[in-house]
Amino acid sequence: MSQLLDNNKSGRWSVALLLTPLIISCHSFDDARFEASEQPFPTQVAPFDDYLAQVGSYLRNNRDFISEDEGAELAMNMPFECGSSISKKGLFLVHGLGDSPYFFKEVANTLCDSGLRVRVILLPGHGSKPGDMLNVSYEQWQTETDFQLNQFAETVEQLFVGGFSTGANLTTISAFGRDDIKGMVHFSPAFKSRFFVSQLAPYIDSLYPWPNVEDEDNPSRYNSTAMPGFAAYQESVNELQRRFDTNDSEASTLNIPVLMMVAEKDSVVDTEHVASRFYENFTHPKKCMLWQGEKLPVAASIVNTNNPPHVVIQSMNLPEKRISAASHMSALFSESNDLYGRLEGNKAHQSRSIRICDNGQDSELEARCRAGEDAWFGPWGYSDENAKSDRVYARLTYNPYFDVMIDNILALTNSAPSDEFCAAP
Repeated sequence: MSQLLDNNKSGRWSVALLLTPLIISCHSFDDARFEASEQPFPTQVAPFDDYLAQVGSYLRNNRDFISEDEGAELAMNMPFECGSSISKKGLFLVHGLGDSPYFFKEVANTLCDSGLRVRVILLPGHGSKPGDMLNVSYEQWQTETDFQLNQFAETVEQLFVGGFSTGANLTTISAFGRDDIKGMVHFSPAFKSRFFVSQLAPYIDSLYPWPNVEDEDNPSRYNSTAMPGFAAYQESVNELQRRFDTNDSEASTLNIPVLMMVAEKDSVVDTEHVASRFYENFTHPKKCMLWQGEKLPVAASIVNTNNPPHVVIQSMNLPEKRISAASHMSALFSESNDLYGRLEGNKAHQSRSIRICDNGQDSELEARCRAGEDAWFGPWGYSDENAKSDRVYARLTYNPYFDVMIDNILALTNSAPSDEFCAAP
């Protein structure tokens, strides 16, 4: 069956039709947040100041605000740029599925303080309300990424690009065919999903529009995501796979310096697949993978068992911080981040504002997490067979190696000494 799904589109349709009666729910979504806005999202707007103005107007008119501080919510979801406009080096970033530019805010501000210029866009369907994800497509996201990247490229002499999760897919696809990109920075690149069902998303998005519905309590991202969003993500995977696996070996590779942050136990992404792509399809000698985990990726061990090149192992077995493993999202935030960082004091080891207890554990453990019990931290669905079975888990939302990551980004862009690039901490 798996071979059929990999090689035969009609086979995928058949399986989708067989599964549809099992997964279609009878829920009625009368809440306005599940309806698409009548006003179209502004796309292909230039210059950047006009883009900011039009996106800001769109969000003010269409966002389903979840708090009384509408200004703070708006700022989290707005595209932005930081750093001097006369800087010759610029980094262009694209966020992930369901996320917002806020996910890059701390990384960007830290880099801009060191002289880099950073621009972050907002993908259509994001920032307003979950219902606006009903009208998105991969083609729309790729077109907008390419357009805004072209605009930014005209303003800098040294262009760097990158993204988080789906955003890493989009910017990698953009890099094929360009000769002006000096380096790439990817956070949890989602080159392949761990979940087979994601392969079906492009074929069932109109039949089953809401695979998960949650209360919206996070000003920086959606908790509920419409199936067209998952379908657009999967189409980016399909397009990237087509480019990586073409028979033309030169056309399937990117000879561009690259830095990747990868969480070994990422519940979303097939990280062994990412490691294989890192070694096979990114061919420039200046490349590095910060592997957050305990076990060397198979792709690296095949290259050289004793001294794998281009990889730094960052142990996430950190009992002093109650950390068991890195998560899909944790690379992007420091311990001091206002929303996702580590809170000290009476509520030690909890996140500052956002504590994600819906983490794949049973209802009793989740309730204890929500009640404020001291928790351990890891990715969704993490379990440690060597730990007590009643250990309470929450999502890890920050990166204990944040400063090391920043040093590596600056070294990639030659904004810091080159010997700091891919150096073990």
